[in-house]
Amino acid sequence: MLTGREEGHNPYSSAHNLDGELGMVARTFIPQGGVILVEHPVIVVPADMEVDASVVGLDEAGSQSELYGALFSRLDSQMRKEVLALKDCSASPNAFTTRGIFNTNALDVRLEVDKRRKFQAKVQEQKYKALFLKTSRCNHSCGPNAVWRFDRLSFTLTLSAVRAIHPGEEITISYINPFLPRHTRRTQLQSKWNFVCHCTHCDAPWTFPSAISQSDKARYELSTFFKKLPDWEQWCFDENNEQFMIERHLRAMQMREKEGLEGFQDGTGSEIVAYMKHIDALVMCYGALADVQGFTKWVRKAREVKLAEGPDNALHVKVLDLWLKEPGKFYVWGWKRL
Repeated sequence: MLTGREEGHNPYSSAHNLDGELGMVARTFIPQGGVILVEHPVIVVPADMEVDASVVGLDEAGSQSELYGALFSRLDSQMRKEVLALKDCSASPNAFTTRGIFNTNALDVRLEVDKRRKFQAKVQEQKYKALFLKTSRCNHSCGPNAVWRFDRLSFTLTLSAVRAIHPGEEITISYINPFLPRHTRRTQLQSKWNFVCHCTHCDAPWTFPSAISQSDKARYELSTFFKKLPDWEQWCFDENNEQFMIERHLRAMQMREKEGLEGFQDGTGSEIVAYMKHIDALVMCYGALADVQGFTKWVRKAREVKLAEGPDNALHVKVLDLWLKEPGKFYVWGWKRL
């Protein structure tokens, strides 16, 4: 059970769970693909923060802790108050540090940096750590119901639902690669965030002792699913195995639902969420088979998700509406029947 305060018209609020940890909880129903929040980072630093203070525009900083303190001091008073209220997993009770707060809550992002040498300019991708105030309230789950994406052009993070989230349900993200075996996940979480994960995917019932090994096996299979998947065109022009590709995707979707991995392709932070890639593939397969019923079902599902994602998908939705009205206009319609 989560109890907390409302935050304006947002679909979420801050709340305490049964363990007494402050987290984020849904106030309203959030559909699969629905945007939970969009926010800018409050602090961004190079991933290897052991650098000269001049990199962040300071003349003198002394120790790294003082450097973080200097960064925090540049925030306005209200934002600084909220940032200092975040968790510091490296500290003992009542002994929080600015460096500990940042390292506990920062997320890894990539930015393009202009590397100028003499008269040549070279744009390179570089790792940074960014602190996002609202998303920092999300607790961890090895089968999270939300996923975040960082857009370099708008310099914003978007937190979205990877499956339907109901009012009162905690909104969670994954702090680590969720495809790792349970033992490795727990070790990494204990090492950096100082807790043992007891999410439903880590705490298997004693009545089912093989649950963990089965889960680990399923997660590994899912992590390599798209890499091992046969080429679509090869399937399309193969006269045999008509349902093979469809069955593979449906099975993978069921496995992802059971493991709570709808939002992850392979643990590398791919931009396209896994469930949408499966949906697109099923639309392609049923379209190639000229199967109106199957095609319509998955086009409607794709339309549902695109509508939930927001108005930027208006053109995409318009195309999906055309396919629903006239399936024969789908660009690979009936290819497997040729």
